[in-house]
Amino acid sequence: MATNNIQENLKKYFYSGVGLAAHTAEVVQKSVNELVKNGKVSEADGKKIVGDAIKKVEARRPEIEAKYNEAVHKFVKLTSTEVSKLQKRIESLEKQLTIKKSQSSPAKPATKPAARKSAARKR
Repeated sequence: MATNNIQENLKKYFYSGVGLAAHTAEVVQKSVNELVKNGKVSEADGKKIVGDAIKKVEARRPEIEAKYNEAVHKFVKLTSTEVSKLQKRIESLEKQLTIKKSQSSPAKPATKPAARKSAARKR
């Protein structure tokens, strides 16, 4: 469950980044529209600026997606390895606990009655 939760959070961060890129493109578009409206930039130059900005964002998308997928893959792999190690350790500790219980259970009842008998004889 924790793995799915972290994967979901990674997806949210990824999509937040994509949303931020889209928002940036919108802001650039609005800024360029204002420049065109005020006559500081020609309409053709404005379209070129916006087009270039969008191309740069789109060009980085595969790189960002690859980094996201790599991070998820490493996380899942790391988690699987850790879970396997923990399962082996639990099994080992359970065996040790079983051995200690089996060694200590018969010895205690045998020593307690013997100690009581010797204490009763001394009186």
